Amino acid sequence: MRSLAMLLALPALLAATEPVAPPSLSPWTPGTLDIHHISTGAGNATLFILPNGTSLLVDAGDASALKLPGAEVFPDASRPVGTAIGRYVKRQLAAAGLPAALDTVLLTHIHVDHVNGLADLAKEVPVKRVIDRGWPTYTEPVPAIPQVLAPYREALAVVTASGGRVERARPGRADQIVEPSAGFELRIVASNGEVWTGKGDDARSVFPPVATSPGGLPGLPDENMCSIALRIRLGAFDYFTGGDLPGVPDPGEPAWTDLETPLAKVLGPLDVAVIGHHGSIDNTNAFWLATTKPRVHVVPAWNATHPSPDVVKRLMAPGAYPGPRDVYVLELREATAHTIGPRAERLASRHGHVVVRVPQGGATYEVFVTESRDESDRVLSRRTSESR
Repeated sequence: MRSLAMLLALPALLAATEPVAPPSLSPWTPGTLDIHHISTGAGNATLFILPNGTSLLVDAGDASALKLPGAEVFPDASRPVGTAIGRYVKRQLAAAGLPAALDTVLLTHIHVDHVNGLADLAKEVPVKRVIDRGWPTYTEPVPAIPQVLAPYREALAVVTASGGRVERARPGRADQIVEPSAGFELRIVASNGEVWTGKGDDARSVFPPVATSPGGLPGLPDENMCSIALRIRLGAFDYFTGGDLPGVPDPGEPAWTDLETPLAKVLGPLDVAVIGHHGSIDNTNAFWLATTKPRVHVVPAWNATHPSPDVVKRLMAPGAYPGPRDVYVLELREATAHTIGPRAERLASRHGHVVVRVPQGGATYEVFVTESRDESDRVLSRRTSESR
């Protein structure tokens, strides 16, 4: 009976060790790295404010037009999702005392839940530069989906009409987005199947020679496999995000469709990792987990199929790698929670923006969850960890 009482008291004891969450997030300060995983219920969007004040948005997704069951949009369905992303960006830049413009928008790949908010975003906040995987032709290694590419080109025209420019990602490079500085580096570690080798700025293709085919036929790359991936390092802190890169080939698919394994070999241990493809079933393989060992996983879920119960099981499995880990889900739909079962209660968050703040030197970092169902940005929780 005494042991049972101790077990029942354990959650309260653990909660007491967490720092008290402040009512609101303090502004970014020079030398700090802020990473805002924005929850809209309709796709991916992550705002980075780099230590030197450079602003970067990775993805501007808007899948609301798909009208999927249960896919509620936040914070206000009367506004376009791209507008909501732009309003969030402007609030954070204004609080930091930075210009109300995005230095770079990087779009990991050309799917609606990653690019369809770009036009509305650009109308809300100026965009100086867009980086994507395929500019200007979008034909290699496979053509972008025509139905998605056409409105995307229209969105790029909105950016260029206001003086912005567009360029293609250069895999392996650590100077395309921002120049490296003492203790800080932002490197493009994959794009179009070309993966950084870990040596200098070199990258190699993990795809076999293929003929182009619309949409990617069996045996050919698809749009997800062509996603751009980034590693960000600040001192001892390491972070990864990679669009919808897969890591678990479907039955009958060749091994090269696993992009996680070659990336894990050059990345090594990570502190924070964004789960690819929203936590869909083709992600987070055993080698990736055992090699990168993230302390924090961020799942950019927005649909009822995100995250897959299999992925959640792999993330939480004690045998996957030693040590604790926290799993933050941007928006866990009720149907998904029922499917995941008791593991849903072990998630570090089930809704809200997830903000990672890394002070100068990167010895520690904080993870905040803030309210996403309105524009208050009220802090819901806060946790502090030491970098690896």
